[in-house]
Amino acid sequence: MGDIVINALLNLMGVLEDVVMMCGVFCVPVTKKKLSLVLGVLLLVGFCVGGDWKEYNDAFLLTLGLLLSPAVCLSVTEGKWVRRLAIYICSVMYLGLPYLCINLLFSVISGNSVKVWEGYVVYHFTRGILTIMAMGIVAHSLRSKITGYKEIMRDLSTGYFLLGSVCVFTSSCVQAFVEEISAGYADVKFANAIAVCMIIVSIMFYALGIGSVVLDIFRKRYKEESSLKEQYLQISRDYVKTVRDNAKETRKIRHDIQNHMNILSYYLENGEYQKAQTYLGEMQSHMEQAIKKMISVNHELVDTVLFQAQSEMEEQKIRWDVEGALPQYLPIGDFDLCTIFSNLLSNSIEACMEVEEERRYIHLEIRRLEDELVIEMANSCEHLVDVGKLGEVTSKKDSKNHGYGILNMKDAIHKNHGELLFESTENEFVARILFHL
Repeated sequence: MGDIVINALLNLMGVLEDVVMMCGVFCVPVTKKKLSLVLGVLLLVGFCVGGDWKEYNDAFLLTLGLLLSPAVCLSVTEGKWVRRLAIYICSVMYLGLPYLCINLLFSVISGNSVKVWEGYVVYHFTRGILTIMAMGIVAHSLRSKITGYKEIMRDLSTGYFLLGSVCVFTSSCVQAFVEEISAGYADVKFANAIAVCMIIVSIMFYALGIGSVVLDIFRKRYKEESSLKEQYLQISRDYVKTVRDNAKETRKIRHDIQNHMNILSYYLENGEYQKAQTYLGEMQSHMEQAIKKMISVNHELVDTVLFQAQSEMEEQKIRWDVEGALPQYLPIGDFDLCTIFSNLLSNSIEACMEVEEERRYIHLEIRRLEDELVIEMANSCEHLVDVGKLGEVTSKKDSKNHGYGILNMKDAIHKNHGELLFESTENEFVARILFHL
């Protein structure tokens, strides 16, 4: 009976290691479906009470034992199963490094080879607990130190995890080869030296996989930022052209204003008030058509972003208004401000497009409260939005090329020590940004 309980606990410890690695370090979301959770628990119970699956000689039972652990992890998580399977494989592979470190720790403290400890249950329990604690600390550190870490991990393609698995598998092969060569040496210090070398080699292979991902992320970010800068440059050109056209039209109207005033005076002197009113209305209409309405928030580059959005909103028949202005001295970079406002407006316009025309509106309010700057964007929407998943998933069909807008906005806000809050009702969505000045 005691052996059954011990094997069950050891199997449970192994599954917990995999789950902590998958859900903690690699940020795979835990499923909210009760049926999947119940299935996962049942599979876990079956895996735990099955005993030491490695000792089974029957090929079917051995295969069953090998498949139950990944089946448990896939049941209690959600997402595309191919991606989760790739992450599970990567998680199992990456657990090799903490195992190496813990083995070295045992050997140094005890002065005995790890092979001596492998026969003791306390060793396996201690290693499992230390591994879970280490992975928990790593997961917490990554999430707290790297802005948007969860979003970054969830946006990584499945191929990255397969690449990481290949790198770690190569490291494991090298490790097995070295251990085979050094098996004949009984000296513990020599074995520890070999273990240190293996840890260094493993870190190099791990770094190769992680480095490839990081470099590709930077490449995509650089490409995206370059595209945004080009876009903002084009918006600025259009804005300058519109300002020049407005100035030209203003000069033309100013040149003709005396003639218009003479005609109005003539109508009024002769009591033709209806004609005067009609003529004044024509003048006003001409001025509105000739001079494009320009909204300003006291920041030239943000004004250009508003100008571009204004044209799109007028085309889509979206009512909109702007309240307030940005402070003259603002410790936030121009590029970050453009990123924030362009994504706010883009998301609001997209949400309004799903609403019937008479209900479409966008309200932008900028206000300063003592040492805080508040930027609030409210827009009509068709349904309640799950604000907890914003920036993690996208409802667009082309999901590979979308979903980065909110993530980029979050990066720009956090970079400038700000906060981003979302609120949603059935008919309205509000994004609120707070900067501590």
